[in-house]
Amino acid sequence: MNLDLAPEQLRKLLYSASDMAVRLYTNVEKKKVFHGKSPAEVRALFDEPLPAQPTDLHDLLEKVERDVFGASTLNISPHFYGYVLSAGNPAGLLGEFLSTALNPNCTMWNLSAANAELEQRVVRWIAEFIGYPADTGGILVSGGSMANLTGLTVARKMKAPFDVAQDGVRGGSPLTVYVSTEGHSCLDKSVELLGLGRKQLRKIPVKADFTIDVGKLEEQIERDRAAGCTPICIIGNAGTVNSGAVDPLNALADLCAKYKLWFHVDGAYGAPAAGTALAGKLFEGIERADSLALDPHKWLYVPFEAGCVLVRRRDELRDTFCFLPDYLQTETDPTEQFNPFEYTFQLSRKFRSLKVWLTFKAYGAETLRGMIEKNIRTMQKLGELVDESEDFERLAPVPLSAICFRYVPPTGRTREDERYLSALNLELVAAAQKDGRVFLSKTLIDGKTALRACSINHRTEPEHAAYLLTVLRELGEGLHKTRRGKN
Repeated sequence: MNLDLAPEQLRKLLYSASDMAVRLYTNVEKKKVFHGKSPAEVRALFDEPLPAQPTDLHDLLEKVERDVFGASTLNISPHFYGYVLSAGNPAGLLGEFLSTALNPNCTMWNLSAANAELEQRVVRWIAEFIGYPADTGGILVSGGSMANLTGLTVARKMKAPFDVAQDGVRGGSPLTVYVSTEGHSCLDKSVELLGLGRKQLRKIPVKADFTIDVGKLEEQIERDRAAGCTPICIIGNAGTVNSGAVDPLNALADLCAKYKLWFHVDGAYGAPAAGTALAGKLFEGIERADSLALDPHKWLYVPFEAGCVLVRRRDELRDTFCFLPDYLQTETDPTEQFNPFEYTFQLSRKFRSLKVWLTFKAYGAETLRGMIEKNIRTMQKLGELVDESEDFERLAPVPLSAICFRYVPPTGRTREDERYLSALNLELVAAAQKDGRVFLSKTLIDGKTALRACSINHRTEPEHAAYLLTVLRELGEGLHKTRRGKN
């Protein structure tokens, strides 16, 4: 049996698939964000034995629209505020489709010359967009976790006082890395995977605005040096997941210069905002980073997956990852031919650069900056609405587009009853997701359960943010009355 289809058959299927996509996006703001199905219900939709015989593709597309679309959370909706997820964009959607149709393995230049050249170009554009040196080295990866792991791998290679590649991480003087207590969980995983050990990731306290306390950071570095440790890297947050806090990057760069440490910046969420007039001052010093992680699939609105790592000195990125067995040898000078596998752990790679390139080309940097600023203004306006209300309380500043707050019933319970408020707000998050009209997540802020809303969605307008409070107020009042009735 031939796996291919006749051209007319393929055309009909592609038209059907495109119609599905159009139906998905039509009136998306009126659709429920969360499907409301239980894990068992979703599992039952696909619970079947290995197919032995073919199924008609038109029938399969109908199942995809009914069951896959129907059991998926719509982060494309303007009412989605969970985690840090963008909604993609139409140009990126086309790029994803066309790159999959071409289906190259983007591991080396002679397998995908177009990707190799486009990838170098979009890395330069990303660097220029945020004010990082445009002649930097860089590579597209799956997302911020892999970008951070990649940057820290280079840091370990460059700053360890022995040959890590040949000898591994030795016993004796522990190699220590520093980040605030607001650092992302992927950093804990990274130091574990790098053999440094999670105990060697020093979590530095934060100040009232949730940025790292630089004084306490330097004290910890001095204590570690006195104890025989070898500090190698400071990680600066350029937009924490919890609240969007941006560490004082210039001050961290100064410390790195003083102690000869690697300066890595985790900008997976916030770094693109460095390119805006509205928020750019928060990121002063980002250009001094030795390496930087950011996600085009977050605040550049590119469809998943599209992460990026930038390394100031390109040769250090290549020196860390380049390993040339006989079957990958080329005759071309590496300064003339860009082979992506020489700059990353991954060998087989998908064609990520096309959707990033199309996004920049279709909309332009100024449009993207305008969208980022709109997101910031929208969520800061939401913060003002929270501050003006009698039944919501903001728990953290809103420097970017994430806000942490909680529902506080105006009567019946006091603000001092933290146990009650924690339980109520946990119920409220679950109730909102089950209700489906809006979607947000939760976190802890100074030990308090917080509702966390973040928008990096180009479809979200101020009226959508106001509607979020309307829904939460309605659900919160109902939960509070029920709880009060039980007591």
